[in-house]
Amino acid sequence: MTPAGDHPEQALNRALILLAPTVTTVVAAEFIVVGLLPLIAQDLHIPLAQAGGLAGWFAFSAAVGGPFVTLIASRLSPRVVLTATLLLFAAGNALIAVASGFTPMLVARVVQGAALPAFISVGASLVTRLAPPDAHGKGLARANMGFVLGVLLALPAGVALAEGGSWRVPFAVLAAASLVLVPIVALLFPDAPEGKPAAIHGQLALLRRPRFLAHLVLSVLLFAAMFSAYTYLGAWIERAIGLPALGVALVLFLFGGAGLAGNMIAGRFADRAPLRAMAAAMLLLVAAVNATALAGGALLVAAVPLALWSIGHTASVTLGQIRVTLAGREAPSFAMTLNISAANLGIAIGTLVGGQAIDALGIGAIGLGPIAFAVPALFLLAALGRSAADSFAVIDRVRSECLHRIGHADLLHPSGPRG
Repeated sequence: MTPAGDHPEQALNRALILLAPTVTTVVAAEFIVVGLLPLIAQDLHIPLAQAGGLAGWFAFSAAVGGPFVTLIASRLSPRVVLTATLLLFAAGNALIAVASGFTPMLVARVVQGAALPAFISVGASLVTRLAPPDAHGKGLARANMGFVLGVLLALPAGVALAEGGSWRVPFAVLAAASLVLVPIVALLFPDAPEGKPAAIHGQLALLRRPRFLAHLVLSVLLFAAMFSAYTYLGAWIERAIGLPALGVALVLFLFGGAGLAGNMIAGRFADRAPLRAMAAAMLLLVAAVNATALAGGALLVAAVPLALWSIGHTASVTLGQIRVTLAGREAPSFAMTLNISAANLGIAIGTLVGGQAIDALGIGAIGLGPIAFAVPALFLLAALGRSAADSFAVIDRVRSECLHRIGHADLLHPSGPRG
């Protein structure tokens, strides 16, 4: 049981502390497979494209099934949802670690994919309910730390663990980590504050708002730009620089470490200027990816662009989550789920387009995908910014008119309001 009479700030801090390792473990399960696909294909004697289904079908399941699962999960206690999802991921990862055939592994990935958005969005929804209204963005940035760590550290951790044994070892480690977290979350994760969650029809109302839908389209473009390059970062390090597997893992770990700065920077601007911060992060990402590509095989020359790439990548992930959740603050859990679905759709599209560019032009073309997706994304960002500015202008005009009328009434009735 959680301590009785918790102050909201204490409950928020405890939720954030517990969300960091749990979200890291669950998100890592999605991305860890990317660096292991060649080993899986070789061990199971299947084509690489078929092995890639373990990543593609996970993302597709998250994009299509995630919103429906979240509508159900939003009616349950966050503690129940998080505990059940950890058990589900423990079972799925254990199955993948021991399965002799490809089909059971694929089924486990599909089930995990459908559960992932609910897991992340329900935790984030609790953070928005516990955090002060003027600090929702900062709270979400802290909650997003686990997501960032899962995305950035999954690839190097998977490569390093597989190097010491087999590709099944990383999944066994993730299964064990999930099981360790189950009793901790079940006993210590805070209860939701009093108040009913948004009704299902209220959550679905987000889909009738053009501005919110525009934010989802922006997420598709954003994650397509990011993962058209990030998916092939390990391949670039290996081919362009010529490092062995452990060297690739080390560089990826350092890449992930630099990205933590991006999450902190994003948290500072999330509440004040999320759209302008998003534009700056995207521009930094595109410039850094292409500067890295131009560095060729010189690791020392590529070090600074790689660090900036990581900062731009992580800040984009964090700001993307915060931006959509704040845009759908009436139903933050469902808004987060829809954003995760949009992000997974963008990941699938970006991976496909980036891979085709690299197949056609070589690994040096790793920066073309981000450019292709960032250009329309920046135009959409500009349109959303103008829309927000117009809305604030209308509010200011209405407020000025009201003040003018009140002042005019005071002149007509200087003795004050009448009963």
